[in-house]
Amino acid sequence: MKTAGNKFSLFVIFMVVVTLLVMFTACKNDTPKQDVTKSDAPKKIEAGGLEDIGLSEKDIIDSYIYILARYLVIRQEHIDMAEEGVDYNVIKYNELGKAEFVNPNLDVAYLEAWFAVDENTPVILEIPKIEGRYYTAQLCDEWAEIIANINERNYPDHPYGKYALCLKGSNPEIPEGALRVDIPSKKAKMLARVERQGDDEGAVALQKAFKIIKTGEPKIEPAVQIPMFSNKELITDAVFNQPMLDQVLTSAPDAVNNAAEYQKKVLAIAKYVGVDEKNRAVIDRIIKQKGVQHLLALCMGEVRGDARGGWISTREWLKFGDDVEFRCSSNYAGLWWNSSLEVVYYMGFRDQDGRPLQGDDTYVIHYKPEDLPMKHVDSYWSLTMLSLPDYRVVPNKMERYNLNNISELQYEPDGSLKIYLASELPAKAPESNWLPSPKGNNFVVNNRFYVPKKEVLSGEYYVPPIQKETR
Repeated sequence: MKTAGNKFSLFVIFMVVVTLLVMFTACKNDTPKQDVTKSDAPKKIEAGGLEDIGLSEKDIIDSYIYILARYLVIRQEHIDMAEEGVDYNVIKYNELGKAEFVNPNLDVAYLEAWFAVDENTPVILEIPKIEGRYYTAQLCDEWAEIIANINERNYPDHPYGKYALCLKGSNPEIPEGALRVDIPSKKAKMLARVERQGDDEGAVALQKAFKIIKTGEPKIEPAVQIPMFSNKELITDAVFNQPMLDQVLTSAPDAVNNAAEYQKKVLAIAKYVGVDEKNRAVIDRIIKQKGVQHLLALCMGEVRGDARGGWISTREWLKFGDDVEFRCSSNYAGLWWNSSLEVVYYMGFRDQDGRPLQGDDTYVIHYKPEDLPMKHVDSYWSLTMLSLPDYRVVPNKMERYNLNNISELQYEPDGSLKIYLASELPAKAPESNWLPSPKGNNFVVNNRFYVPKKEVLSGEYYVPPIQKETR
């Protein structure tokens, strides 16, 4: 079953990132270029009439953040289903090393699928035996909450073989030897990763060994029809349009404990918006002037999170849980974010003095011998350079987009490691340790720690600060 939609690139792993604020101003076509990591203080909004229905500006912002998370997943479902060859219960084997999507992890072979089941029809996922390299089959619900990571760490008694994905509460017949895994609604997303490890042929062979076995033809509801939007041009007041909103809310259950309270406010706003265009304009202004800025501040770690030395870390989040703000910012900045038990992301978009990273400058990340990433992971690490605001890899003559634990890096005499970020090779810097940055533009770096050790999760360990070199 296909669903109409514009064809965009896939949004993958979690990632916490920044986007342009300029497009959310009232005069977006004439606004001069602004610092992408800063925002002007919003003007006071006169929201007359909201008090009559018991809502405040904060209620509007919180409700927008809550429901936008679901719209971002629905958007991705449309994007995926519009791609040729993609369907429910069909695996898409992503091209190895392809860097044409947002915030790519170039260290793994990706495969993805939308599972669809019903009360009588499970679907079988078959995972090959994988030893000596990182892998996981990450399953997410329709709000992007993590259902499971299937791998040898979480399923030691059944690390590979067949898994029957079943609708929670159903009692279908499943094949002998298949391990039952319940999903909370009739759809779930899988994003699986197999570490390349310098052996691309082996990684691809394992990637292609993942299989889906159908047990029948489940009744599949198409994705809710929504206005398609981009991160640059976000949907705003339209999230409260009826009857679309009712369809969105009933399309998938939300695991958040106080979901009913959030949804009550969302529906109250929808009723308020539906009265007249004046009311709609009030909500639209609140979202554009305050709601979107709050979302971006969440992405940048300005509101909360462990921020040090120019970085922000995702170490604190094992799941979304009841944290609807982190859920929305993750769905916006890096859909299908994964648990910190699998990977901790350190996103660096400032230097240690708080200044935005700029391609015309030179920066150094100096890992002391005791800070070397491989000493603090049980799997692997990588550092990826991304341009802003699109979060794409930075084109360069060497086609070098990341460095990792199998890169042939040059270490200092004391055993420490210096990695250089610059648009041109810095003087005295070994070429092997250089990540090219976009000349004249801001950028962000993503330091991934796969299967982090306990000191990473506790915060006892943290990556070194991003130091700007003086000219």
